Amino acid sequence: MSSNQSLSLSTIVGMVVVAILWAICFPFISVGLPDAPPLLFASLRALLAGMFLIVIGMKMGRRLNCSFRSLVMLALIGFSYTGMGLGGMFLGAGKVGPGVATVLANAQPLFAAILSIFVLKEVITVRLYLGLFIGFVGVVVLALPGFDFGADRFIGALYVLVGAVGTAIGNVLLKLQAGEEDVYWPMGIQLILGATFLFVASLLAGEGFKVDWTWSFAGVVFVLAVPATALMVVLWYELLARAPLNKLNPFTFLTPVFGLLIGALFFDETFSAIEITGIAITVAGLIVIVIVPNQEKRVA
Repeated sequence: MSSNQSLSLSTIVGMVVVAILWAICFPFISVGLPDAPPLLFASLRALLAGMFLIVIGMKMGRRLNCSFRSLVMLALIGFSYTGMGLGGMFLGAGKVGPGVATVLANAQPLFAAILSIFVLKEVITVRLYLGLFIGFVGVVVLALPGFDFGADRFIGALYVLVGAVGTAIGNVLLKLQAGEEDVYWPMGIQLILGATFLFVASLLAGEGFKVDWTWSFAGVVFVLAVPATALMVVLWYELLARAPLNKLNPFTFLTPVFGLLIGALFFDETFSAIEITGIAITVAGLIVIVIVPNQEKRVA
Protein backbone atom coordinates (compact mmCIF):
# COMPACT_ATOMS: atom_id res chain seq x y z
CA MET A 1 0.00 0.00 0.00
CA SER A 2 1.38 3.40 -0.98
CA SER A 3 1.84 5.96 1.76
CA ASN A 4 -0.30 8.48 -0.12
CA GLN A 5 -3.42 6.29 -0.17
CA SER A 6 -6.19 6.37 2.40
CA LEU A 7 -6.52 3.54 4.89
CA SER A 8 -9.34 1.03 4.44
CA LEU A 9 -12.20 0.94 6.95
CA SER A 10 -11.13 -2.49 8.24
CA THR A 11 -7.60 -1.20 8.85
CA ILE A 12 -8.91 1.84 10.72
CA VAL A 13 -11.16 -0.36 12.88
CA GLY A 14 -8.23 -2.68 13.55
CA MET A 15 -6.04 0.20 14.70
CA VAL A 16 -8.79 1.50 16.98
CA VAL A 17 -8.95 -1.97 18.59
CA VAL A 18 -5.15 -1.93 19.02
CA ALA A 19 -5.38 1.45 20.76
CA ILE A 20 -8.12 0.16 23.08
CA LEU A 21 -6.05 -2.91 23.98
CA TRP A 22 -3.06 -0.66 24.79
CA ALA A 23 -5.30 1.62 26.85
CA ILE A 24 -6.36 -1.17 29.22
CA CYS A 25 -2.69 -1.80 30.07
CA PHE A 26 -2.10 1.26 32.24
CA PRO A 27 -4.79 0.70 34.90
CA PHE A 28 -3.99 -3.02 35.13
CA ILE A 29 -0.26 -2.38 35.53
CA SER A 30 -1.01 0.04 38.38
CA VAL A 31 -3.16 -2.60 40.09
CA GLY A 32 -0.52 -5.31 39.77
CA LEU A 33 2.67 -3.41 40.64
CA PRO A 34 2.24 -3.68 44.44
CA ASP A 35 2.28 -7.49 44.11
CA ALA A 36 5.45 -7.98 42.03
CA PRO A 37 8.72 -6.24 41.10
CA PRO A 38 8.28 -4.27 37.84
CA LEU A 39 10.74 -6.09 35.56
CA LEU A 40 9.70 -9.53 36.81
CA PHE A 41 6.05 -8.49 36.37
CA ALA A 42 6.78 -7.42 32.77
CA SER A 43 8.65 -10.67 32.13
CA LEU A 44 5.69 -12.74 33.35
CA ARG A 45 3.37 -10.80 31.08
CA ALA A 46 5.55 -11.35 28.00
CA LEU A 47 6.23 -15.02 28.80
CA LEU A 48 2.56 -15.92 29.20
CA ALA A 49 1.67 -14.01 26.02
CA GLY A 50 4.39 -15.76 24.03
CA MET A 51 3.40 -19.21 25.29
CA PHE A 52 -0.25 -18.48 24.47
CA LEU A 53 0.60 -17.60 20.84
CA ILE A 54 2.83 -20.65 20.37
CA VAL A 55 0.10 -22.95 21.73
CA ILE A 56 -2.37 -21.38 19.29
CA GLY A 57 0.10 -21.87 16.46
CA MET A 58 0.54 -25.53 17.37
CA LYS A 59 -3.23 -26.09 17.70
CA MET A 60 -3.74 -24.55 14.24
CA GLY A 61 -1.12 -26.84 12.77
CA ARG A 62 1.24 -23.99 11.92
CA ARG A 63 4.87 -25.00 11.48
CA LEU A 64 7.92 -23.15 12.69
CA ASN A 65 9.90 -22.08 9.63
CA CYS A 66 12.55 -19.83 11.03
CA SER A 67 15.80 -19.06 9.21
CA PHE A 68 18.88 -17.73 11.01
CA ARG A 69 18.11 -14.22 9.66
CA SER A 70 14.53 -14.42 10.96
CA LEU A 71 15.71 -15.63 14.36
CA VAL A 72 18.16 -12.72 14.63
CA MET A 73 15.39 -10.32 13.62
CA LEU A 74 13.01 -11.79 16.21
CA ALA A 75 15.71 -11.49 18.87
CA LEU A 76 16.13 -7.80 18.00
CA ILE A 77 12.35 -7.29 18.09
CA GLY A 78 12.13 -9.13 21.40
CA PHE A 79 14.87 -6.95 22.88
CA SER A 80 13.52 -3.61 21.60
CA TYR A 81 9.73 -3.94 21.28
CA THR A 82 9.12 -6.31 24.20
CA GLY A 83 12.19 -5.92 26.43
CA MET A 84 12.78 -2.16 26.23
CA GLY A 85 9.12 -1.28 25.56
CA LEU A 86 7.57 -3.22 28.44
CA GLY A 87 10.54 -2.66 30.73
CA GLY A 88 10.34 1.10 30.35
CA MET A 89 6.57 1.03 30.77
CA PHE A 90 6.61 -1.01 33.98
CA LEU A 91 9.60 0.78 35.56
CA GLY A 92 8.24 4.22 34.72
CA ALA A 93 4.70 3.47 35.90
CA GLY A 94 5.79 3.42 39.53
CA LYS A 95 7.86 6.60 39.43
CA VAL A 96 6.30 9.15 37.10
CA GLY A 97 2.89 10.80 37.01
CA PRO A 98 0.37 9.82 34.36
CA GLY A 99 0.77 13.12 32.51
CA VAL A 100 4.49 12.82 31.87
CA ALA A 101 4.19 9.09 31.15
CA THR A 102 1.43 9.65 28.60
CA VAL A 103 3.34 12.34 26.72
CA LEU A 104 6.63 10.46 26.62
CA ALA A 105 5.09 7.09 25.72
CA ASN A 106 3.14 8.69 22.88
CA ALA A 107 6.25 10.27 21.43
CA GLN A 108 6.87 6.78 19.98
CA PRO A 109 5.18 7.50 16.60
CA LEU A 110 7.45 10.53 16.17
CA PHE A 111 10.58 8.45 16.82
CA ALA A 112 9.31 5.71 14.50
CA ALA A 113 8.57 8.24 11.74
CA ILE A 114 12.18 9.41 11.79
CA LEU A 115 13.54 5.85 11.80
CA SER A 116 11.22 4.72 9.01
CA ILE A 117 12.59 7.36 6.65
CA PHE A 118 16.04 5.79 6.81
CA VAL A 119 15.22 2.10 7.43
CA LEU A 120 11.91 1.52 5.64
CA LYS A 121 12.34 4.26 3.02
CA GLU A 122 8.74 5.30 3.66
CA VAL A 123 7.61 8.53 2.06
CA ILE A 124 6.62 11.20 4.58
CA THR A 125 4.16 13.77 3.29
CA VAL A 126 3.41 17.25 4.56
CA ARG A 127 -0.02 16.11 5.71
CA LEU A 128 1.42 13.14 7.61
CA TYR A 129 3.89 15.38 9.42
CA LEU A 130 1.05 17.79 10.23
CA GLY A 131 -1.18 14.99 11.50
CA LEU A 132 1.60 13.60 13.71
CA PHE A 133 2.27 17.05 15.14
CA ILE A 134 -1.42 17.80 15.81
CA GLY A 135 -1.97 14.37 17.36
CA PHE A 136 1.01 14.75 19.68
CA VAL A 137 -0.14 18.24 20.72
CA GLY A 138 -3.50 16.68 21.60
CA VAL A 139 -1.75 14.08 23.78
CA VAL A 140 0.23 16.83 25.54
CA VAL A 141 -2.98 18.78 26.27
CA LEU A 142 -4.69 15.57 27.45
CA ALA A 143 -1.84 14.89 29.85
CA LEU A 144 -1.59 18.38 31.39
CA PRO A 145 -3.84 17.65 34.41
CA GLY A 146 -1.66 14.67 35.34
CA PHE A 147 1.75 16.32 35.28
CA ASP A 148 3.71 16.00 38.48
CA PHE A 149 7.16 17.13 39.58
CA GLY A 150 8.11 14.65 42.30
CA ALA A 151 11.64 13.64 43.24
CA ASP A 152 11.59 10.49 41.09
CA ARG A 153 10.09 12.25 38.07
CA PHE A 154 13.31 12.47 36.07
CA ILE A 155 14.24 8.80 36.50
CA GLY A 156 10.69 7.68 35.79
CA ALA A 157 10.49 9.90 32.71
CA LEU A 158 13.78 8.46 31.48
CA TYR A 159 12.44 4.90 31.85
CA VAL A 160 9.29 5.74 29.89
CA LEU A 161 11.32 7.52 27.20
CA VAL A 162 13.66 4.53 26.81
CA GLY A 163 10.57 2.33 26.53
CA ALA A 164 9.13 4.60 23.81
CA VAL A 165 12.39 4.47 21.85
CA GLY A 166 12.49 0.67 22.18
CA THR A 167 8.90 0.39 20.96
CA ALA A 168 9.67 2.66 18.00
CA ILE A 169 12.70 0.56 17.00
CA GLY A 170 10.65 -2.62 17.45
CA ASN A 171 7.83 -1.26 15.29
CA VAL A 172 10.23 -0.50 12.44
CA LEU A 173 11.69 -4.03 12.72
CA LEU A 174 8.18 -5.52 12.89
CA LYS A 175 7.30 -3.69 9.68
CA LEU A 176 10.32 -5.27 8.00
CA GLN A 177 9.23 -8.71 9.23
CA ALA A 178 5.45 -8.38 8.68
CA GLY A 179 3.94 -10.51 5.94
CA GLU A 180 6.98 -12.78 5.54
CA GLU A 181 5.66 -15.77 7.52
CA ASP A 182 3.02 -17.04 9.93
CA VAL A 183 2.21 -14.61 12.73
CA TYR A 184 1.76 -16.90 15.76
CA TRP A 185 5.16 -18.60 15.96
CA PRO A 186 7.27 -15.49 15.20
CA MET A 187 5.37 -13.25 17.61
CA GLY A 188 5.35 -15.97 20.26
CA ILE A 189 9.11 -16.42 19.91
CA GLN A 190 9.89 -12.69 20.10
CA LEU A 191 7.71 -12.34 23.21
CA ILE A 192 9.49 -15.25 24.93
CA LEU A 193 12.87 -13.80 23.95
CA GLY A 194 11.73 -10.43 25.28
CA ALA A 195 10.59 -12.10 28.50
CA THR A 196 14.06 -13.63 28.81
CA PHE A 197 15.71 -10.22 28.41
CA LEU A 198 13.38 -8.77 31.04
CA PHE A 199 14.07 -11.66 33.44
CA VAL A 200 17.84 -11.17 33.08
CA ALA A 201 17.37 -7.42 33.69
CA SER A 202 15.32 -8.28 36.79
CA LEU A 203 18.14 -10.48 38.08
CA LEU A 204 20.75 -7.81 37.39
CA ALA A 205 18.60 -5.23 39.18
CA GLY A 206 18.37 -7.52 42.22
CA GLU A 207 14.57 -7.44 42.28
CA GLY A 208 14.19 -10.88 43.82
CA PHE A 209 11.37 -13.33 43.19
CA LYS A 210 8.76 -12.24 45.70
CA VAL A 211 5.38 -12.28 43.94
CA ASP A 212 2.08 -12.12 45.81
CA TRP A 213 0.01 -14.55 43.74
CA THR A 214 -3.45 -13.37 44.72
CA TRP A 215 -6.47 -13.98 42.49
CA SER A 216 -6.39 -10.28 41.69
CA PHE A 217 -2.75 -10.38 40.54
CA ALA A 218 -3.31 -13.56 38.53
CA GLY A 219 -6.25 -11.91 36.78
CA VAL A 220 -4.16 -8.82 36.04
CA VAL A 221 -1.35 -10.91 34.52
CA PHE A 222 -3.87 -12.81 32.38
CA VAL A 223 -5.53 -9.65 31.03
CA LEU A 224 -2.19 -7.98 30.32
CA ALA A 225 -0.75 -11.11 28.68
CA VAL A 226 -3.60 -12.44 26.56
CA PRO A 227 -5.82 -9.63 25.22
CA ALA A 228 -3.48 -6.69 25.85
CA THR A 229 -0.32 -8.35 24.50
CA ALA A 230 -0.87 -11.61 22.60
CA LEU A 231 -4.02 -10.63 20.72
CA MET A 232 -2.86 -7.05 20.28
CA VAL A 233 0.51 -7.97 18.78
CA VAL A 234 -1.09 -10.45 16.35
CA LEU A 235 -3.50 -7.80 15.14
CA TRP A 236 -0.72 -5.20 14.95
CA TYR A 237 1.49 -7.58 12.96
CA GLU A 238 -1.34 -8.27 10.50
CA LEU A 239 -2.04 -4.55 10.08
CA LEU A 240 1.64 -3.78 9.44
CA ALA A 241 1.48 -6.15 6.46
CA ARG A 242 -1.32 -4.02 4.98
CA ALA A 243 -0.25 -0.41 5.39
CA PRO A 244 2.77 1.87 5.99
CA LEU A 245 3.91 2.14 9.60
CA ASN A 246 3.60 5.92 9.59
CA LYS A 247 -0.08 5.71 8.61
CA LEU A 248 -0.84 3.20 11.39
CA ASN A 249 1.33 4.37 14.27
CA PRO A 250 -0.47 7.70 14.93
CA PHE A 251 -3.54 5.73 16.03
CA THR A 252 -1.64 5.03 19.25
CA PHE A 253 -2.40 8.67 20.11
CA LEU A 254 -5.90 7.34 20.87
CA THR A 255 -4.56 5.27 23.77
CA PRO A 256 -4.87 8.04 26.40
CA VAL A 257 -8.26 9.00 24.94
CA PHE A 258 -9.57 5.48 25.47
CA GLY A 259 -7.86 5.45 28.86
CA LEU A 260 -9.97 8.42 29.89
CA LEU A 261 -13.11 6.80 28.49
CA ILE A 262 -12.40 3.61 30.47
CA GLY A 263 -11.98 5.73 33.59
CA ALA A 264 -15.30 7.47 32.94
CA LEU A 265 -17.20 4.26 32.21
CA PHE A 266 -15.81 2.01 34.96
CA PHE A 267 -14.30 4.30 37.60
CA ASP A 268 -16.78 7.22 37.63
CA GLU A 269 -14.13 9.68 36.45
CA THR A 270 -15.18 12.91 34.75
CA PHE A 271 -13.64 14.86 31.89
CA SER A 272 -12.24 18.33 32.46
CA ALA A 273 -12.41 21.06 29.82
CA ILE A 274 -8.68 20.57 29.17
CA GLU A 275 -9.14 16.83 28.61
CA ILE A 276 -12.06 17.37 26.24
CA THR A 277 -9.93 19.87 24.30
CA GLY A 278 -7.07 17.35 24.15
CA ILE A 279 -9.38 14.62 22.85
CA ALA A 280 -10.68 16.95 20.12
CA ILE A 281 -7.16 17.93 19.02
CA THR A 282 -5.99 14.29 18.99
CA VAL A 283 -8.95 13.19 16.87
CA ALA A 284 -8.35 16.13 14.52
CA GLY A 285 -4.75 14.99 14.00
CA LEU A 286 -5.92 11.47 13.16
CA ILE A 287 -8.49 12.80 10.70
CA VAL A 288 -5.73 14.69 8.92
CA ILE A 289 -3.71 11.45 8.62
CA VAL A 290 -6.55 9.10 7.71
CA ILE A 291 -8.10 11.27 4.99
CA VAL A 292 -5.05 11.63 2.77
CA PRO A 293 -5.57 12.68 -0.85
CA ASN A 294 -4.17 10.57 -3.68
CA GLN A 295 -1.75 13.26 -4.77
CA GLU A 296 0.23 15.10 -2.14
CA LYS A 297 3.59 16.84 -1.83
CA ARG A 298 6.33 14.59 -0.51
CA VAL A 299 8.87 15.87 1.97
CA ALA A 300 10.91 12.70 2.60
